[in-house]
Amino acid sequence: MSRVLIIPDLHEPSTRPGALQFCKAIKKEHKCDTIIFIGDVTDWHSISFHAHHPEMPGPKDEFKLASKCLKRWHRAFPKARICLGNHDRRIVRLAESVNIPKQFIRGYGETWKTPGWTWGHEFIIDGVLYSHGEGAGTSMYPAYNKMKKMGMSCVLGHFHAAGGIKWLVNPLRRMFGMDVGSLINDKSMAFAYGKFATIRSVLSAAVVIDGIPQHIIMCCGKGEKYHDSKFRSRK
Repeated sequence: MSRVLIIPDLHEPSTRPGALQFCKAIKKEHKCDTIIFIGDVTDWHSISFHAHHPEMPGPKDEFKLASKCLKRWHRAFPKARICLGNHDRRIVRLAESVNIPKQFIRGYGETWKTPGWTWGHEFIIDGVLYSHGEGAGTSMYPAYNKMKKMGMSCVLGHFHAAGGIKWLVNPLRRMFGMDVGSLINDKSMAFAYGKFATIRSVLSAAVVIDGIPQHIIMCCGKGEKYHDSKFRSRK
């Protein structure tokens, strides 16, 4: 069976400074042989259907920044599967909104120059479903709710404040729903809308080793291993 590393929502170029080193350390420690990005690897704040923050870069500059960031992730994880998130698809949705057919839209791998990355809606590995998560419904346990509907173990991102594992065991089988939080930088202007929110993102990643999940918190508080002060600016 596979040893899967799950990298949660990144929203590049608005990712936590120590996120890459955190994920590389998990891969090494758990000897992961399969990499899943759970979606929203890019943010595309500049073309959002919601209000834009005036201090954020425009589409051209955001593309350059995100490309530079994804290059680092691609270098660290040259073979990976990417679950397409709602933010990743923003450019396609915008094109469709003005009647541009798919024949005129480049693929994600070509756009971001990521040979070796397979982009898709969702993936099933060893009977576990990996999907970004929109459409799962809002609750404290989105992955668990999807697991009950699908009848199989599920791993989801999308819900930044949801993190952890919830099990369902019956006489016939054992299933889990695991929410993997995110690795976003809440201080970025891209997330200014949540500046005064009481509940914040669960900064974490996860592994599924031989079918058994582990949810791993990113220790990034003051004085901890992955605190922002220990990493150079990514700009």
